[in-house]
Amino acid sequence: MSTQLPTTMSAITIRTPEISDPTRTLSSLSLTSLPVPRPSQTQALIRIHAASITPWELTWPFPDGVPRPRIPAHDVAGTIVLLGMPSSRAGRFGMGDKVVALLPFNGQGGMAEYAVCDLRYLAKIPRDFTGGFVEAASIPRAALTGSQACHYLTEGQNVLIAGASGAVGRMAVQLAKMRVHHRGKVVAIGGAGSEELRELGADFVFNYRDADLWDKLWDTFRYYIAGGECSLLIDCVGGKTLARGTELLRNLSTGRIVTVAFPPPAWAEKGKGARSEFWEEVEHEGMRKKFFTVKEERLHSIMEMVVMGELKYSVGFVVDGLTEEGVRAGYERGLKGGLSGSVVVKIV
Repeated sequence: MSTQLPTTMSAITIRTPEISDPTRTLSSLSLTSLPVPRPSQTQALIRIHAASITPWELTWPFPDGVPRPRIPAHDVAGTIVLLGMPSSRAGRFGMGDKVVALLPFNGQGGMAEYAVCDLRYLAKIPRDFTGGFVEAASIPRAALTGSQACHYLTEGQNVLIAGASGAVGRMAVQLAKMRVHHRGKVVAIGGAGSEELRELGADFVFNYRDADLWDKLWDTFRYYIAGGECSLLIDCVGGKTLARGTELLRNLSTGRIVTVAFPPPAWAEKGKGARSEFWEEVEHEGMRKKFFTVKEERLHSIMEMVVMGELKYSVGFVVDGLTEEGVRAGYERGLKGGLSGSVVVKIV
C-alpha cells in the first residue's frame, strides 16, 4: 500500500445489534481504530467524505461469516485513493475520481474514513452534479431501492406508496410516475410537508397521522380511480402500516406488495420462499408478497437522471464529523421519522 496512506483509520462499529429494539443498539455504537482495508484486484479503496445512514440497520442480525464488530452504512461518496489493479486495466476509473457507491452488506460498511468497493458498484459523480459529497451520498440506496420497488409497474397502473416522505419513498414516487405516466395514479402516504410529494409526481397525498386514513384510501381507490384497482403497494414503513396495506389490497382483490421493511417472522414461518433475480417471493394467505435486495447496476444511469433533473434527491439531516455522539444522534433522528430525505454523516 502506498506510504502516503495511513495504516489505521477511524470507524464507527456495531458490536451487538438488538433485533427487536434499534434504540438499544445505539449503546453498542463505538468509534474504533481499525486497519485501512486493502483493495483486491477488482476493487478500489475510497476515502470516504460522506455516508448516508440506514436507521433500521441497527436491527439487522449478523449473518454467518460477517465479521464482528460490524461497520454500518452503505451509501457513500468519496475519492478513489488506491486501485487494486493498474489504472490502465481499471477501465473508466482512475486515481482521484470522485465516486458514489452502494457498498455490499458484508459488515464492512462506510461509516469510516476508508472503505473498499468492487468497481462494479461504483459510479463517477458527474461533473455537472451541482451538489457535494453529502448530497451524493444520499442517492444510491434510496434511488436503487425505489427503482426496484417499481420494477413491475407498467403504464396505466395504480400504485400506493407508504412512507413516501422518506428518502426511498420520495424516489419511489418519482420513479413510479415515470412508469405509470398520466394514465396511472400514484397515491402517497407521507408525513409533515407531504404536499411536496405532489410536485414529485403523486396524484393523491395523505398524511399518515389522519385517523381516517385507511377509510379515505379505500374511498379513493373505489370511487376516484378508474377501475378501483391498486396494482402495487410499495411499503417503506413495515409494521402496522404493512398489515393495513395488506388488508386494503385483499379487500380490493388486486395487487402485489413490495416491502423494504425486514420480512415479518410470521410470513417467513408460514410462507414458501423462492428466489428470483430481484425478489424473494413468499406465498402466504393467498397473497403474493415479495421482498427484495438492491441491485447496483443502475447506479450510473441514476446519477445521470439526477444531473438531467429527472430525479430529485433530498437530504433531511446532516451530522458533521465522525464521532460517536454525532452518529448516534443521526441514527436517533432517522429512527424518529418524519424527515423528508436522508440522514447523512459528513466525515471529511
